[in-house]
Parts: sequence; C-alpha cells; structure tokens
Amino acid sequence: MDDARLVIQNLNKSYAAPVLADVNLTVARGEVHALVGENGAGKTTLVNILTGLTGRNSGEIRLDGQPYAPEKPADAFAAGVSFAAQELSIIGSLNVAENLRLRHLPRRRGVIDRSELEAQAREMLNLVGLDSVAAGAQASTLTLAQRQLLEIAKALSDDPALLLLDEPTAALNAIQAERLHAIIRERADAGLSVIYVSHRLHDVIEVADTVSVLRDGRVVASGPAAEFSVDELVSLMAGKTLERTTTASRQIGDVLIRADAITTAELPCPVSLSARAGEITGLAGLGGAGRTELLHALFGLEVLTSGTVTKRYHDDDITIKNASQAVRSGLALVGEDRQSMGLFPGQSVRTNMMLPGNRKHRSLFRAIDTGNEQATADSLIHKLGIDCRGTEQDIAELSGGNQQKALIARWINAGSDVFLLDEPTRGVDVGTKHALYERFRELASEGACLLIASSEIEELMTVCDRIVVLSDRQVAAEFTREAFTEEAILTAAFSAFSQAARAHGR
Repeated sequence: MDDARLVIQNLNKSYAAPVLADVNLTVARGEVHALVGENGAGKTTLVNILTGLTGRNSGEIRLDGQPYAPEKPADAFAAGVSFAAQELSIIGSLNVAENLRLRHLPRRRGVIDRSELEAQAREMLNLVGLDSVAAGAQASTLTLAQRQLLEIAKALSDDPALLLLDEPTAALNAIQAERLHAIIRERADAGLSVIYVSHRLHDVIEVADTVSVLRDGRVVASGPAAEFSVDELVSLMAGKTLERTTTASRQIGDVLIRADAITTAELPCPVSLSARAGEITGLAGLGGAGRTELLHALFGLEVLTSGTVTKRYHDDDITIKNASQAVRSGLALVGEDRQSMGLFPGQSVRTNMMLPGNRKHRSLFRAIDTGNEQATADSLIHKLGIDCRGTEQDIAELSGGNQQKALIARWINAGSDVFLLDEPTRGVDVGTKHALYERFRELASEGACLLIASSEIEELMTVCDRIVVLSDRQVAAEFTREAFTEEAILTAAFSAFSQAARAHGR
C-alpha cells in the first residue's frame, strides 16, 4: 500500500508458548487503528515489539516503507514511534515539565532552559486538559487520571509519525476521554497514525477507523470500526457469545461499616454513609470528586480530622484509626493503581495472594504452613479463574486482568468481609470484567459488603444495589436500583459545580 505507515507480515513471538502467531496488520497514514482482544491475546506483546521492549522470533515489519526492527525504545523514538503505556512511566521524583520533555530537555549554554521547558510543557498540558496542573508540580502529587493524561501529553510532545496508545482512557472519566478522542482525531487528520489498544469497546467504535481483533495471538477479524457492534467485538474476542447476567436480589443484612461525618485534609466537607452485609454500593462522581479519598479514609490510610469510621467485627463495633487495624477487623482495599498499591513484582502469584494472611489465624509466632498455602493458592486460582502457569509464576508476568483477580484473591484469603474496590476493572477485557462482576455478586451473596468506586456509570448500574454520588468531595445524591438512570447520576455528579455557577450568576 502506498499510503501504508506500518506493515506487519507473518509476525511470530513465543515465550514458554506461542504468544503471537503469523500476525498480519497494516496501518495507513492518518489512520486510527484499534487493537482489541482479551487479556493474554497478545496485544501488549505486539506493542512491546513495536516499541523495542522485546524482540520478535520471525516476521517482517516495515515503517514508511523501510525495514523496522527496534532493539530498544530509543530506536523506536528515533524512527518516529512514540507510545503511552498502560503501566505509566511517569517518574514521581521529577516535576511535571521534566517528565514531559525528559527526552528533549531544552538547553541554553549547556544547562536546562527552565523558561523554555515550562513554556513547552504548558502548551502540552493545556492540550490534554491539565490546565490547572502547575508545570513545576511534583509528579508524585498527581492523581492517576492526571498521570495518565501526562503520559499521553509526553507521547504527543515528540510529534511522532506513529503513536501507540495502550488503554489510554482506562483512568479517565467520560469527559476526559471525549477530549482525548478529539485530539486523536485532529492529529490523525493531520497525518498521524495511531494504534489504539483498549478494552473500552464503545471508545474503540467511537474513535477508530479500523478495528483488528486478536484472539490467542492471531488476528481473527479486521475491518472498518463502523461495521462492528460492541456485542460482535465481544464475541470475536472470546470466540463465543458472552452470556450477560443481571443482578439478582439477595439478602441484605446488618451494617458492616459506617462513616459518621468524617473529614480529612482531602475531604473538607463531612461525609456520612453506611454499607450492609450482602450489599454492593457504588461510588460515582467526576474525576477529583473524592471517591478514592473516601475509600482511603474508610481504610485508615488518611487521618480523620473529624468524625469516625466504625467497622462491625463479630459483635463489637471497632473504630478504625489506621490501616493495620482495618485489615485485622476485616477490611480489604484494592487500589486504583495496582502496580503501586498492591502488587509485589518479582514475587510469585502464591506470595502475592497469601499476604497479609488470614486474619482468623494470624499470629506473630505462627509458622508458615507451606503445604496449606499451596493448596489455598491452587483453590483460589481455580475459583477466580486466574490464568497462570502455576502458583510460582512471577505476578509481573500475568495480564492486568489476572493480576487484579490475584489481588482480590488476597483479600478473600485474608477472610475480609468488607471490600473497598477502587476502579476494580480498570484495563481489563470484557470477559474478565464480567467474570469479576460475577465474583462480586458471589461475595455479596456470601455476606460480604462491597463498596466500588468507578468512573464507568454503566458498570455501577450493572453490578450495584445502590449508588452514592460524590460531587466536589461531598455526597450529592444516593440512588437505589429502581431509580438508576445515567442522566440522574451525571446530573448529581455535576451538582456542586452547577450550584456554584448559579451562585455566581453564570
């Protein structure tokens, strides 16, 4: 093809088993080409080959008509290929501007030109909607969504010919995702080619020109995005029609956790809520609405400046003052960024699942029963459908969806009965997402209480019994299942800002 930016022919890659098998793919100049597939289908391996993070076993790749075989990321950058990874590369100890232009720091007389650096950074930050973020702010202070946008701004700042985006909207709300898609379309119209990897199939159909489906390392379908529906893509990814289940009624029991007028440094307005055994409660709101901060306060990660968090433990009410006490009394937290808030890379699947142990049998001097741990790990892997080579495989080698299942298994093993889940399906495929929904329902049916914070309203409406909406870090509304509508939840999410605008006559 004369207008081909990237041509991949008969690409193969194997580790212990084949990961990519005879992959053929063509991306045109100015085309947004989406790549979809279940976790483990080979998407990340393909992206890693294109970015020089790993090599191929056989096959040919041509970029703008020339042979392309990057041995390291620097080779990819030099060839005009840029990428924004799902597991972010932002360096927390550097400031925002330094992260953004790290590969091309402007210099004057041998030293960094701070004025030019800030000007370049400001332009890119404004482009992706980070207008309120200071170029000199420490990157470690940014939220996950802000770091995701910074990663994308960093990739765009190199003015690439080919841009690879791996789950670019995973941490973004609908408004942020819509803005990003507008930027992608504008750049594509100017000639940029984009490979867009995502599990958010509605996003794929909205932004892509072409969609290719990977299954078991092979391209099983490819065609114009407009010709696919979400259900068709799901069926192609899974190789079968996905059975969709609905939330059945279950027995709701006593209150297991209660927050009474709590405030923290990040939650200035008093927040009160309670959640019961057998109940799945959703936390909705815009980015920065306080969902993560509320879960952290419930888990004892944030110091309360007023109010109390109470956990029902056996027949007693325990006041939660720190995270250690939270774990001992049956609280579980799965953070929104599993890489920094849960996983121990370099350690086995079994080790990751067995920490912090079972609260009912925890003792400082109790010897580790390796045989029992192994049996328990095997049982959890089977129960949650974790796809791995065995309990001793490095957790870092698992797909994102299987890593998430392992984190949930950890807290099941711990005997937790209150699960605080922050964006629990971020970056996982549709099949894994629905498997997790089923596991959440099973936990609730077994008497657990779940609080799920999610930026996807459809997800909350699918799995929750009740949705609490936060707006500007305060509770704005609460809806029971019969009152769920996307419009009502969005209206509540914007309510604090709408009230402020009316108060100022706008």
